[in-house]
Amino acid sequence: MFPFVDRRWRVPFVVVDLLGFPPRILEGPFRLDNYRYRTTMRLSELRPIEAVPLGEFGALLHFDPWWVFRGVLGVQREWVEAVFATNIAHPFRHQERTFKIQDLVFSSRLDRLLEIDAKSGLLRSAAFHPGDIDLIALRPAPQATPTTPIARRAKAL
Repeated sequence: MFPFVDRRWRVPFVVVDLLGFPPRILEGPFRLDNYRYRTTMRLSELRPIEAVPLGEFGALLHFDPWWVFRGVLGVQREWVEAVFATNIAHPFRHQERTFKIQDLVFSSRLDRLLEIDAKSGLLRSAAFHPGDIDLIALRPAPQATPTTPIARRAKAL
């Protein structure tokens, strides 16, 4: 389950990775029940991830430290790349320090992000809250594409 978050720290939808199915979009309402999020939606009501216009991913982010989308099947490549671009599971710089996100804390209704827990160095923990940091700035920089193809290099013997 991967909540997607916008710049206002709101969760417009969640992507669920169901065994045997391509990822699906799940939109609330949610409720917390014994440390698990529950919804009344049925499997047949879930939409494919391609139902989200590609342009919308430009204003969203998610946290997937396992990079689950790397091995996903049944999703068009453009959407996989758009999801990769939203993943904030990488170090970032803030106030002259490098941080690595450890966890995200969401509301009990899973409708907003409350806190980003991060570490700087071995022991320094930090918690970021709305207004502390620009969420969209946490996204990875776009990959540079060379203007000319790289020639194959000969292997040394």
